[in-house]
Amino acid sequence: MNDLELLREHGPDAPPVSSAALFSARHRLMAEMGPAAPARRQWGWRRASWALQHRRVGLGFAVAVVVTAAAGGSFALSEHRAPAGRPTGVQLVAFDAPVYPIGLRPRPAGLAAPTFSGGVARDEQGNDRQVMTAVFRATDGVSDVYLGVGDRYVPQDAPERIRSVSLQGVPGFVVEHDAQSGTSVVLSWQRRPGEWVTLTGHGRFGSEAAVRALAATVADDAQPVPLQVRLAPAGWRLSAFKDNKIVTLRAPDSVEELSVNLVGAPERDLMGLVSGAKRVSTVQVNGRVSDLVQTLNGWFLQVPLPDGTAFHLQAPAMLTGEQVVAVGTQVIVTPHGR
Repeated sequence: MNDLELLREHGPDAPPVSSAALFSARHRLMAEMGPAAPARRQWGWRRASWALQHRRVGLGFAVAVVVTAAAGGSFALSEHRAPAGRPTGVQLVAFDAPVYPIGLRPRPAGLAAPTFSGGVARDEQGNDRQVMTAVFRATDGVSDVYLGVGDRYVPQDAPERIRSVSLQGVPGFVVEHDAQSGTSVVLSWQRRPGEWVTLTGHGRFGSEAAVRALAATVADDAQPVPLQVRLAPAGWRLSAFKDNKIVTLRAPDSVEELSVNLVGAPERDLMGLVSGAKRVSTVQVNGRVSDLVQTLNGWFLQVPLPDGTAFHLQAPAMLTGEQVVAVGTQVIVTPHGR
């Protein structure tokens, strides 16, 4: 099974999965995309004190189209300090959500609005780069389109399988894949100096003619990721985001993480579900009654949303409970259906 098949079966096109499975998917994605991390203490997405105890499901994930884009997570100078009497070495500052720079305009009939996934990967020179992929699912359930943009061409197959082409008078490359679920075609070209675009079509888009037609619709179109964290510890940067449902930030030169995950409905028994839970308190987040769980190693905040869904925010113990709530008030979930 190649990377395209793995992504279709276990990535954004897979059937809905549980919150615990999404947590597992995000951690495995970062393990594959990022550099080898130093030995972890017993906490984080893997640590027993954080992960939901029940419904743990393994979920593999591979990125078929890996492209570089401008790094997100710049910081403004506004600050949120801990209340008096609660010392902390952490200052909270404004955080910019990642923005995907291009789109399909007009979007072909039968394709839904895209979902976005990405994170930090290390290139051949040892430099960290932001990677992003937009996924357009089709209503027929078998066709889809992956769209990526980067500053250079990143080969996605063995050299002997890559064919040189010309698109709109500029150099490009085509790779065809045959799989049990059908043929897919990957077209990459230099849209402008320093900007390479990659299109992957599957199903009714799985031909060179189809991806060339899609290429004619690619246009500049800045699209913020729908799940946004707008307040974060100073100096922390975007680490990963997936399928419009997970966003993770990481401290510089550290394995400390802050993650937000959308879930289908609020969990009722947090003391029973969150391992290492010490106590649960009720807090207000933007006028909504929410649950703040203090654990052996940090915090777990559950905030219900007006549509019946909720988000979970996990943060390390270096933050105070008040700071965790402050971050929660600046988590924004925006409709995305353009």
